[in-house]
Amino acid sequence: MSEHMRDGIILRGDTYSYVVRECDPQTGRTKPRWVGGFSTKKAARAARDTARNAVNRGTYVAPQNLTVGNWLDTWITGHSVELKPSTLKSYQGNITRYLKPAIGRERLQSLSPSRLSVVFKDLYEHGGKEGGALSPRTVEFARAVLRRAMQDAVMDRIIEVNPVVGTKRPRVIKPRHTTWTGAQLQNFLDTLPTEDRWTPLWTLAASTGMRRGELLALRWAQVDLDGGVIAVERSITQIHREPIYVAPKNHERRDVNIDSRTIASLRVWRKAQMGERLAWGAAYRGSDGLVFTWEDGRPVLPDYVTKMFSALTATTRGVPRLKLHELRHSHATILLRAGVPVHIVAKRLGHKDASVTLNVYADSIPADDGRAVDVFSQAVWGA
Repeated sequence: MSEHMRDGIILRGDTYSYVVRECDPQTGRTKPRWVGGFSTKKAARAARDTARNAVNRGTYVAPQNLTVGNWLDTWITGHSVELKPSTLKSYQGNITRYLKPAIGRERLQSLSPSRLSVVFKDLYEHGGKEGGALSPRTVEFARAVLRRAMQDAVMDRIIEVNPVVGTKRPRVIKPRHTTWTGAQLQNFLDTLPTEDRWTPLWTLAASTGMRRGELLALRWAQVDLDGGVIAVERSITQIHREPIYVAPKNHERRDVNIDSRTIASLRVWRKAQMGERLAWGAAYRGSDGLVFTWEDGRPVLPDYVTKMFSALTATTRGVPRLKLHELRHSHATILLRAGVPVHIVAKRLGHKDASVTLNVYADSIPADDGRAVDVFSQAVWGA
């Protein structure tokens, strides 16, 4: 049996329900929304009062059964237009591999920090292949993706608060990168054959700290050999086997000065590339003026360059094996250990601010407290 509705509350079967009028954003008209399942009239009245206050404040979130998986699908589709292709690919992979299997079927509005803390712990311990552990950095990235998706759910008034905020996270251990000293880098560059088409690429990477994608997207129009300046204006990313050109990371376009040896290497390479263009004639496929290409002008894919560099360093005597991105780290650590100010290194690397550089390379900055005392003493007391 059910009783008549009184003040927006009614008994339906064994539970109480309340009604609240919410505004339809498309029509501007109010419409009733019933919310049920309360065991007592008192509980229904309290929930009704909370809902009415939220409606009056414009912060009402209507109860719904939307699952986490459905929201993540909607969210990533809506954000695909603003994300870089590589970022979109990594987000989609993260959602598919980790988030949807773990919580995809759960009700979005039921998520809580305590529940998600357990999820992140399980991912860390058993989220890898065949139930193995995941690295703390991988779990942290999954957490970051979910946090961004949940924040947008708050903005869309699907949930009241972001449940990722306040969750416990695994301790992230800063990775230790292999880097070369100045002497090791010189040894590597000196062993490279001058006539090899990739020698200018490795030389420019080592002397500027440019990212892989920035190097392979570089055009001659952005290279001022007379002035010794490189304009970093775009980057290349790879989706399957397709090159995609995008803005540099963090949209940090910048000018990078280069040394005389690098300039000489690029001059030799430009002359050789012009010879290839003449030899291929109408069959030459390079219309974008790229600095680094195949013989017929085709762009070089980033994954190929990474594998090629790793194989090269594995056969170079006198230096530890290095990943291509660690050539960038080597450039930064050589400068910092030589006393180059952090903000200058940050500008060369394209970091948004010097705090990023400090966070990544803090261990490379000399802790010469004794020299600091000498400088202060000389500046103040002249002794």
